[in-house]
Amino acid sequence: MRVKTRIVKVDPLGREESLLIPCAEVLRRGGLVAFPTETVYGLGANALMSEAVSRIFQAKGRPQDNPLIVHVSRPESVAPLVRDIPQGAVRLMEAFWPGPLTLLFAKSDLVPDVVTAGLHTVAIRMPDHPVAQRLIDLAGVPVAAPSANLSGKPSPTTFEATLADLEGRVDVIVDGGPADIGVESTVLDISGPVPRILRPGGLSPEELRKFLGEVEVAADTPHQGPPPSPGMKYRHYAPRGHVYLAVGSPKEQAESIGFHAARHVILGEKVLILASSENAPEYAPLAGRWPDRLSVLDLGPRDDLPRVASRLFAGLRYADETGAGVILAESFPEHGLGHAIQNRLRKASGGRTLRPAERAEMNILLVCTGNTCRSPMAEALLRAIWQVECSEIHLNAWSRGTSASDGMPATPEALKAMAARGLDLSGHRATTVSEEDLSQADVVITMTEGHKDSLTRRYPAHAGKVVTLAAASGGALPGDVSDPFGHSQDAYDRTAQDLDTGLRAFCERIKRVI
Repeated sequence: MRVKTRIVKVDPLGREESLLIPCAEVLRRGGLVAFPTETVYGLGANALMSEAVSRIFQAKGRPQDNPLIVHVSRPESVAPLVRDIPQGAVRLMEAFWPGPLTLLFAKSDLVPDVVTAGLHTVAIRMPDHPVAQRLIDLAGVPVAAPSANLSGKPSPTTFEATLADLEGRVDVIVDGGPADIGVESTVLDISGPVPRILRPGGLSPEELRKFLGEVEVAADTPHQGPPPSPGMKYRHYAPRGHVYLAVGSPKEQAESIGFHAARHVILGEKVLILASSENAPEYAPLAGRWPDRLSVLDLGPRDDLPRVASRLFAGLRYADETGAGVILAESFPEHGLGHAIQNRLRKASGGRTLRPAERAEMNILLVCTGNTCRSPMAEALLRAIWQVECSEIHLNAWSRGTSASDGMPATPEALKAMAARGLDLSGHRATTVSEEDLSQADVVITMTEGHKDSLTRRYPAHAGKVVTLAAASGGALPGDVSDPFGHSQDAYDRTAQDLDTGLRAFCERIKRVI
């Protein structure tokens, strides 16, 4: 059900109390208000009203088992919400509140279960933003507030991004200017013998270690079972396109991203590179060659991680604005805010990485229907052409069929067509394509649009890798490769010639960018 969203633009210093009073009243009575914090924009509801909190989950499309963070404007507001406040928590609150630190406490009965997803602990923080502090203070109630985005999308750091996601879903959006830090708060569990960071964020492990001594950091892998903290169970921060994270030295990352960017553009995809300032010039020639298909966003220098963090979520959202199907992101030093930056990039990528070793290797899968004529001929031809045109890159090529009778040999006509070109198909045996094949491939080349449609329907997670030979050839081959099965030797020879034309053009396109 859509609602009429009221926009309230305020002074970022929170001095326009008269504008915030009606917004606070909306919160107090059970409405939803999106507002800026120093980390990202949050979507708030009265944390003491179960029905109001349930509206947050509805507005965001957020899973009900993902707990929320409760925001307060004063340290003394914590006591009614928790069973006790350990002395260690008191010291942390004195040192780091207001600020981007969320602490876990044993919750009191005052906190509804919907806030904590049924857990016995509640996450609480005091934001360091004048607008957030004054709004919560005026509301006179604790405010449950996750980030103000649709679930799974990058968190919003601006009013504009918040409006794009939540207009018509919430009662009020407060425009208080951009968030300063750009990544969410650090969530810290101090219940064990060693304090443990459950979610890296705006307060770095190094800062906490200076204060606490030993501090552990939880793994980035999704948490199984009920998550003890927001941001632990689900894949977050993801644009619509597929994100791949480069690893290795800055030089290795630039080489790997440059190679894979060219590969994806050749496949017909739109690519965005999230780059460090140091490497951004390395991608300029690619962007100049394909200005309509490849763009580069400079996130900032590697030694200015606060600047990178402030631009990260905006960069992931920019990917959606450009329609990028592939986002290739550099890694950043994992110290200070780098812990949070890398955590968000790993979650956005879902674990997909571009390793430096891939620079010298390409895995190509060729697919037809029965895997007895077109695709095995294409495999043999590609190997031969590649040795001449693209020898700098190691090729792994294999062929499969969408409806193969496993173990069948290549047809006699295919054997003869390839023998005429000095190629031997006698050892070939047909195999049905599997998801493992697509997973191992960098590029999947199909003989027809029908084959492409079949694979993308069956294996949607790998759709970005699949391209017809006609498209891979850049138009050198005008359309589908005709099926010669059951026809004359002349038909096989014509198909072999079409395959040769298309594959040579494909290799020439690869050669131009290696």
